[in-house]
Amino acid sequence: MSREQLPYMSDEQFNRVAFIYRSKKGCIKVANLMEAKDYDKNPEWEHLATLDAHRWIECMLNNTQKERNKQIKEILK
Repeated sequence: MSREQLPYMSDEQFNRVAFIYRSKKGCIKVANLMEAKDYDKNPEWEHLATLDAHRWIECMLNNTQKERNKQIKEILK
């Protein structure tokens, strides 16, 4: 996917999207929009979540340890 294919997204939005994948071996990978297409095509990887990376980090830093653990577990289901 190229930047030109997503003209409705601002540069800031485009650069903040993060795609979370888990391999069949259990490894976790966070990919940007450009990398995500390769993981989507690969049956070795399962897409777990798509999120705004900046907001996610902000949320994690503002939450309690218990809340952070709960949110991470939700993604890794």
